[in-house]
Amino acid sequence: MMDQRNSTRERILSAAEKLFAEKGYKETTTREIVREAGASLSSLQAHFQGKENVYFEVRSQAIEELYQFIRPSLEEVAYMDRLGQLYGETAWNLLHEVISKYTVWCFDPKNRYAITLVSRELLDGAPVQGLPEEKIEASLAAAQRLFLRYVGVEEGDWALLAGHTVFLSIINMAGSSHKNIWPEARYFKFSQTQEQVKYHVKNYVLLTLRAYLDIQKAALRGSPASADRTDTAEPG
Repeated sequence: MMDQRNSTRERILSAAEKLFAEKGYKETTTREIVREAGASLSSLQAHFQGKENVYFEVRSQAIEELYQFIRPSLEEVAYMDRLGQLYGETAWNLLHEVISKYTVWCFDPKNRYAITLVSRELLDGAPVQGLPEEKIEASLAAAQRLFLRYVGVEEGDWALLAGHTVFLSIINMAGSSHKNIWPEARYFKFSQTQEQVKYHVKNYVLLTLRAYLDIQKAALRGSPASADRTDTAEPG
């Protein structure tokens, strides 16, 4: 009986994530969710007590999965910071790791609906309150700290802006790439495979970010930034 209840719950969550991504929170009804899930309204009420809790669970689950995927890198950032070694190439290598992991998660086809929900929330705001956004903020805070430590300063509003720009750029490009595998969105196509798009997005972001940070570092030191940074990105 427990396995059947869990199966129904997961079917409802899976159906809801798909519908919320395609139609938005307001336009999706509980009847549509249970029809898509092959469940009943009474089962949705029993598990979630309404649409708002369904959305909360869908988004919380995606946030938690992303956080757990990146957490080892975030813990390494905190550890090296405590040792006083979070500077220069150490900071860059950890930044490279965080951004690479984030890109892998965003481009994973199983996360295609989660990415669309994030994009909707960025435009319209989260439709429900209380989501564990502190876990997303932890990733942004780690990136901001790495930007600052690589450059060699302790604070700067530019680092927060740069962090948001990097992560949003990856989300947007991943969302566009996922449309290639949506049957209902055949009008939008990249000429390259999704794996190739991921490769180019990651390398472009890393190369551009390294150049930007070197400009910031050069401005701090009053010297020209190095122009040769083609070795900072890696394939795959």
